Amino acid sequence: MFSNTTFENIEKNEDSILVRKLIKILGFCPKNTKFLKEVFIYSFSTKRKNLNPNYSVNFQRLEFLGDAVLNSIISHFLCEKLPEKKEGELTQIRSKIVCRRNLNEISRKLTIADIFLEKSVTSDNILGNTLEALIGFIYLEIGYQGCKNFVHQKILHSHVNITKLQNEIFSYKVWMIEWSQKNKFLINFKTFREKEDKDKNLIIYLSELTILGFEIQTKGRGSSKKKSEEMAAKEAYFLIQKKCKKILKH
Repeated sequence: MFSNTTFENIEKNEDSILVRKLIKILGFCPKNTKFLKEVFIYSFSTKRKNLNPNYSVNFQRLEFLGDAVLNSIISHFLCEKLPEKKEGELTQIRSKIVCRRNLNEISRKLTIADIFLEKSVTSDNILGNTLEALIGFIYLEIGYQGCKNFVHQKILHSHVNITKLQNEIFSYKVWMIEWSQKNKFLINFKTFREKEDKDKNLIIYLSELTILGFEIQTKGRGSSKKKSEEMAAKEAYFLIQKKCKKILKH
């Protein structure tokens, strides 16, 4: 049998190990390790969070701050790196960098998942949110310049390929709308609930996309209207590419 003192020692040892992992990710030793531990370890421990709900509130506040600081740093970086790009193009590239999917992937590469005591909480979005909160913490600890150095070294220079991002499609639906406007085609989305399972709390949406005058109709399914429309637009995109190649051959 373990005594309460033994359990306390185990928890202290866990905290010490996880704080060291956080420091390794940060690249410096922060002054406020107590706050670091409370926000980034206790916020995701169900047992400890119940003792003090302010942990998760502080996490959300840091996430809010980190999101704003990250956008500011990346905007400055893109303006310097891509002086020929217009506002709309810069906005699109920045959106690709800070989109949830990309931040989740960067968090994974930075081994942020290793700091969680309970592995069941490490969903993709939690990883991206934690990265933003860490950036907020860094800003408070070492200021804007130190935070900028972190973002440049650990994110932009290590895990962001600007050339590749410029050629990636951020949203197939947005691409479809821009393509149809440019080529003077009308597109029409019809989206409705296809299936609903109340026991499993599951709803499946079906989207039908029609491109009038281009003889293309596609369907897409997803757990939300946005996802189903994106899937329909994605299928239409590949059909358009295939059709255009045939036209060029002839």
